[in-house]
Amino acid sequence: MDGGELGPERKLYYRELVARFGHHLALQWNIGEENGNSTEQRKAYCEYFEAIDSYDHPIVLHTNSTLEAHALEYPDLLGYQYFEGASMQIRDDPLVHDVVKNWIRRSSEAGRPWIVSFDEQRMGSNGIEPDSEDPMHEGARRDHLWATLMAGGAGIEWYFGYTYPHNDITLEDWRSRDKLWDLTRYAVGFFQDHLPFWEMESADDLTAAEDDYVFRKKGEVYAVYILYGATTRLDLSETDGKFDVAWFSPRAGGKLLHGTVQSINAGGPQSLGWPPSDPRQDWVALVTRSK
Repeated sequence: MDGGELGPERKLYYRELVARFGHHLALQWNIGEENGNSTEQRKAYCEYFEAIDSYDHPIVLHTNSTLEAHALEYPDLLGYQYFEGASMQIRDDPLVHDVVKNWIRRSSEAGRPWIVSFDEQRMGSNGIEPDSEDPMHEGARRDHLWATLMAGGAGIEWYFGYTYPHNDITLEDWRSRDKLWDLTRYAVGFFQDHLPFWEMESADDLTAAEDDYVFRKKGEVYAVYILYGATTRLDLSETDGKFDVAWFSPRAGGKLLHGTVQSINAGGPQSLGWPPSDPRQDWVALVTRSK
């Protein structure tokens, strides 16, 4: 449209989008889907959306999946007053957590913190498989959903690969990923019920294990996601006092459970003990200041 510029055709299209969909909740305007627009063009789109959207939805950008694409397209938007965040695509599962953390940090340092969400998983051919192919969605649960949230990410959108029935183009039966919705609901419920997540930040260096995720409000509450089971030690030398330890299952949801250790003292690295069952599966340890 208009050769990529903000001309009459593009403005008309944007105005129709806002008129038809702007009243919806939880909406964000994604101004790019793997496109080659210039920074100046993108900034013009952002400013125009800001002017015509009375609901003030966040404006974000989706890029190609490589770190090189992120480094090329996001930095020039850091600190820009009409831009709110990154809508990430990453193919390499282990990178998700660190990449989300990186752009949260860099945007904060630029003086305008972004909301960073995650909107496309793996290769376009597979994405998130149906329950019939992957009943417990272990990779999606561990390497995408919890990896994003425990980094301080704003949320996740599930992408369905085109080699499976009910994919991103042909989806008619949302029950094809019924278990995935349960797993997502468990994670959202945990954050809403147990964490002041809007006051928390990633602090992975508080455990010695390289593959633990730690999300904390300093001195008050610590969530420790242990990806592959076993136990870990949480360094509480930054605070003092006594803390309660409970466990949450990302696989089954439900109530908090007791493990082998129910309380620890601050002042240094402390063992969190073992989860109540299935020690080789992923668990979340919730460590809260004792009342």
